[in-house]
Amino acid sequence: MPEYVATTGGFMQVEDGQFTLDGAPYTVYGVNYYPRDYPNERFLAEMDVASLDLEMELMQASGLNTLRIFLRHDQLFICPGNGAIPNIDAFARLDQFIQLAASYGYKLILVLNTAPDLTDFVLYDSPAHSTAQMAYITTRYRAEPAIMAFDVRAGGDADYAPFGNERVLQWLAEAVTIIRRNAPDHLVTAGWNDHAEDTAPLVDFVSFQHYGDVESLRREIATLTDATTRPLLLSAVGYNTFDMDELGQRQAYQRAFEAVQRNALTGWVVWTAFDYPLTALCYAETECELAQGPRNRYGLWNTSYFPKRALDAVQLATGVITEVDTGEN
Repeated sequence: MPEYVATTGGFMQVEDGQFTLDGAPYTVYGVNYYPRDYPNERFLAEMDVASLDLEMELMQASGLNTLRIFLRHDQLFICPGNGAIPNIDAFARLDQFIQLAASYGYKLILVLNTAPDLTDFVLYDSPAHSTAQMAYITTRYRAEPAIMAFDVRAGGDADYAPFGNERVLQWLAEAVTIIRRNAPDHLVTAGWNDHAEDTAPLVDFVSFQHYGDVESLRREIATLTDATTRPLLLSAVGYNTFDMDELGQRQAYQRAFEAVQRNALTGWVVWTAFDYPLTALCYAETECELAQGPRNRYGLWNTSYFPKRALDAVQLATGVITEVDTGEN
């Protein structure tokens, strides 16, 4: 593996409960991002980084400043269960992607342990190769300031039921220690779904996800605010145009963004930038069936890169525009 060449710039900090960059406040206006033509498994396996400039420009022009991306260790490393042996092609794509994003001024949240092995080499047993892989990734990018944080695992509290709270949280503590040891300049978080307060003693900021109505979002924010003094980031919030029309999606985002602002959270990260062509999602018959449902209608842009009305809510929140047309036509 050739060495990674880091870009230049300052590292994200947490000061007085908020993010700061080079001494100035930084509000996260983010998106959970897969390229339109390379979602999910295709991201690190097939992505043509040279084709992403249009998407980078669209998101940048809308005021989005942070990308949350997902790393599958089974794609980044070969020889399962046998150490951290890098897949050179996959790491080359990741290297190029990080550098491209940095050139557009984005900060990145890298989610580790996406779709981990929970059967043969169970993640929560801390198998040696899994530990080595986290160490490899964080060491490789330890000097990269475009990375604002490593997210240890998204939705780890979903594994409480089969593996037990104590076992999952013990693993989380060990993983955070590995990341801090190898990338001491980066922030660390863990994007839990329903029990984000459990991560507070271990992380630099608490990440939580929400896909319900705004009243339940307000209650969740109140619960977390009472439970911890750590900074709070809404690391995934989404509404789809399968279950509602575009006006409904826009209104839902507006209410969510207002709740984030009123409660002085550090920002939000929407799910997701784009709807995906069915050809990009169809790996098997069941995947194709799911692709035609709500999970493929969360984008701010459709498959033709045409903006949905929800983009107005994003641009209003980021300051790109100062008002939106509230008409029904």
